[in-house]
Amino acid sequence: ATNTYVTVSLLPSAVREIGGERLYAWTMTIFVVAAVVSSMLVSRALGQWGGRAAYLAGFGVFAAGTAVAAAAPSMPVMLVGRGIQGLAAGLLAGLGFAVLRLVLPERLWQRAIALMSAMWGVGNLLGPIIGGAFAQFGIWRGAFVLMSVIAAGLAALTVRALPARTRDPDDGGVPWLALLLLAIGSYGTGILRD
Repeated sequence: ATNTYVTVSLLPSAVREIGGERLYAWTMTIFVVAAVVSSMLVSRALGQWGGRAAYLAGFGVFAAGTAVAAAAPSMPVMLVGRGIQGLAAGLLAGLGFAVLRLVLPERLWQRAIALMSAMWGVGNLLGPIIGGAFAQFGIWRGAFVLMSVIAAGLAALTVRALPARTRDPDDGGVPWLALLLLAIGSYGTGILRD
């Protein structure tokens, strides 16, 4: 949530510098579609890698996508970075709910879910403030750098907090039909919008 609102707040400044106004709406669309696709793969990632490795992969990919967005010389490059960020964001959001069931006792599940839900509210509050401050001072790229640094810090916390391997969840496989329908729906929406 913080990433989303940081980006929305600083996009006008980014567009003034790198152009691409007609692609403006795609910065969120690509992010969200990528996040939905990767959220469907959470069970598979947990089954193959375990919680710690899946989180580390998510934070690493997020940091990489954020670095691409920070260095973007043009809007198409920004869109590539946002797509990479979205892939990581969907995985990380899904992991939060899946991993808590693997590492916490059942009596703490409701509290953990409530805390995670509250964090979305915090992100909704802090995101525009952070993005707006960076945009105000004309250093919109710095907001992306900050998000990369935060991702690296969270990766370090992950190593300390999660066991190397958690018990494997039930792996239902890759939901190919759902992914295909999502892709068709997204493509159709783009055609109707254009």
